[in-house]
Amino acid sequence: MKKPVIGVAFGRPDYLAALREAGAEVRELSPDTDVLPAALAGLDGVMLTGGPDVRPSLYGAATTHPSVEINDARDGYELPLAKAAIESGLPLLAICRGVQVLNVAAGGTLIQDLPSEHPGGLNHSITAPTTALAHDVAVTPGSQLARALAPQLTGEGRLMVNSRHHQAIGVVAPGFSASAIAPDGTIEAIETATPQAHGFCVGVQWHPENFWRTGETASLFQSFVSAAARRG
Repeated sequence: MKKPVIGVAFGRPDYLAALREAGAEVRELSPDTDVLPAALAGLDGVMLTGGPDVRPSLYGAATTHPSVEINDARDGYELPLAKAAIESGLPLLAICRGVQVLNVAAGGTLIQDLPSEHPGGLNHSITAPTTALAHDVAVTPGSQLARALAPQLTGEGRLMVNSRHHQAIGVVAPGFSASAIAPDGTIEAIETATPQAHGFCVGVQWHPENFWRTGETASLFQSFVSAAARRG
């Protein structure tokens, strides 16, 4: 059986390994060679990966917090990539920066700096080791995310996650809903409100790819890859 082809821009080893472990063929996308929207041809799904911050003006912010680190080349490629994937109905999985790109591409906003805007909240940036568990999240019952993570959720629908971010979802984009919340109220995941149009469209703020060797979050990648296979 042909493996579903997942397009990944700015991928790093753990992202690619998690997809391959779940049964996908990975196609690494480059802004230099993979022009949009033509680059979506032959893809069965798209993954958006972690990285620096989205330029605040792209979601209507009048000022930029000093902590914000911007990469205009990534913004210039990934925002159109996310929009094209949404419009074409491609299954999509977005991680860390990726969920922020997804939210902005769909019309939502971001919190530029959690420590300064929400003092007293949880520490959302524990950098080492990459698999260090920072806090739990409450996953919305009946959501795509809940179904994908079912083997790992507690009876109360909670999951321990790692965490390396200083920004977060602000206003959730139209057509999307929050599907995981941290104990301090930070939105930790969003997903499309019309999953039938995509088969799978989920973004998470944590880093499930770091667990590909031990398999704790394998079911998330398997659900995404299975949706891509059904499309293909």
